[in-house]
Amino acid sequence: MLRTRALLRLLAASIVLGCATNKPFDRTTEPGGRPLSQTTAGSVILTGEALSANPGLTVLDAIRRAMPQVKVSTGRGLNPCPLVELRGRDSVTGNSDPDVYVDGTRTVDTCPLVTLQAIEASRIEIYPLGVTSRPGYPSRGHGLILIFLQRADTTGRG
Repeated sequence: MLRTRALLRLLAASIVLGCATNKPFDRTTEPGGRPLSQTTAGSVILTGEALSANPGLTVLDAIRRAMPQVKVSTGRGLNPCPLVELRGRDSVTGNSDPDVYVDGTRTVDTCPLVTLQAIEASRIEIYPLGVTSRPGYPSRGHGLILIFLQRADTTGRG
């Protein structure tokens, strides 16, 4: 009982101290919250210079520069979206594309990888193993690609 009270006091103190800081809330990783740990085995996180170095790069170009082992082939038939393999194919038939999320919304295909410019993104997270500690994203055997777009400045301050 005494130990439980001590833990509750410690938790309350940490919440109060956390709320008392003057630091603005970091919204660069929204939606989906912050990853529970900053290190996820095998993940690649692209920010800053990796995204803004060349204004002509697509999101897929930036991923390929950071991860040369990624295999990309052109879509076939009615599907113009690229076929992306982060880990290789599980079978001869079926799709090995990773799940792609843009600002927390799952896309139906991989087309945003070539339609979005890398400079539009504030952060790109690639999880080849398909597992992230970030809440709200289910595991996917073929990998996950999370794209977080830059927020527009609506304050009128330019």
